[in-house]
This record gives sequence, C-alpha cells and structure tokens, in this order.
Amino acid sequence: MKKLFFTGLLAGLFSLSMLAGCENEKPAPLPDLPKVELPKGLAGLYSGRLPCDNCKVRMVRMELAEDSTVSVIETVLTDTTKTDTLQGKYTQNANVISVELGNGAKWNFAPGNSGALSLLTGAGTVYKDENGLPADLIRIINKPKTEGEKK
Repeated sequence: MKKLFFTGLLAGLFSLSMLAGCENEKPAPLPDLPKVELPKGLAGLYSGRLPCDNCKVRMVRMELAEDSTVSVIETVLTDTTKTDTLQGKYTQNANVISVELGNGAKWNFAPGNSGALSLLTGAGTVYKDENGLPADLIRIINKPKTEGEKK
C-alpha cells in the first residue's frame, strides 16, 4: 500500500513540475514565410470543373505549352465515365485566352485571381453557375509526375 501511495505521490509531483515548467515558456513569434511567386507567362497546367448540359460532372486538365499548343484531358461523368484527350492551339489577345481544340470546341478564358483562368460566356462575361460560382481552371504550380516520368 505504501508503494502505491508513494508512486501516486511521485507521479503527481512530476505532473505539477511539468505544468510549472510550461508556465515559464514565453511564446516566440513565428518567422515570416517567404512570399510565393507565381510563374510568369501563361504556359502551365490548369485543372478544374467546366459546365456541361447533359452530364453530372465535367472535369478538365489543360496544359498550355510555350509554343501555343494545348493538351486537354477531359473526363465527363454521366451514367458512365468517359475520358478524352484533345489537342489544339491557344492565343492570347488583351485579357482573353482563346482555346480551339481539334474536335471543334472553342473556349474563351479571362485571367483571374492567383493565375486561374475563368471561363467566359458568349457575351464575354465570366460564366457563373446556379450558385454564383465561376467556372475556373486553377493553375497547378507543381506539376505532378506521371507514371512514365517517375521511372
């Protein structure tokens, strides 16, 4: 019984000393983080969700190359999932990026916040869904490696 009492007393004193030690610590200010610099130019990888009429979801991964070519991987979800890879060209005039794909699709985008591209309507305004959210393709800063690149 004495051993149990002594063990409990020792554990209690240890806990009190730990709490007392924490009270003496003064919080140090956090160091300033370096500013994130967005890549210059339009070329890069973009990903997001675009509107669709006869589907549940239309996800797009679009890569704009320095030579004005574009590669799009489009995944459309209806009752089944269909993925297409499309190629084409893009141009930039003033504040409009025009993408023309080999299947005849034409998209216009406006540069948005933090390097994102906002889909434009035929009238030239930013497309907004039923919730008032724009259809943006977000710029991916660090491109993930594909299986072929990992080896």
